[in-house]
Amino acid sequence: MSRDSYVQFEYSKNHWTEEEALAVRRGFVAAAVEGWINADGSVQEINLVRFATRAGVSSALDEVITGFKQEPEAETVLTDPAIGAVGWSTPTLNSDGNCEAEFADAVGNTMILVVEETAATPDPAAAKMLLQQQYNKLKDGS
Repeated sequence: MSRDSYVQFEYSKNHWTEEEALAVRRGFVAAAVEGWINADGSVQEINLVRFATRAGVSSALDEVITGFKQEPEAETVLTDPAIGAVGWSTPTLNSDGNCEAEFADAVGNTMILVVEETAATPDPAAAKMLLQQQYNKLKDGS
């Protein structure tokens, strides 16, 4: 995705101008977003966002992690010490009737953000596993 496409996908319209300017300052290069619904009805989404420099990805990751900690529905802040990932989860149902767990981390100049939505209770283990898979693929260059 282009910078503008990603910003318009990820943020509400009243934040587009601000977020597009931030993306430029951070050296946004490209983004890819993939999501799917599993047989059990859970929903998974992966966002990969590449920046020109490590400083750019660090700034974006810091913003995401700060957002996790300020998320009004966040009941649990999560960490994965093995790779340094940070996330959150909540049993509060979203507008789709699902609970959420999210994790974020970076490899090189790429930020990884994963979302796991489940019907009954949040599943941080599934979100962590999805993040770990993406982390390993980027780390290994595959």
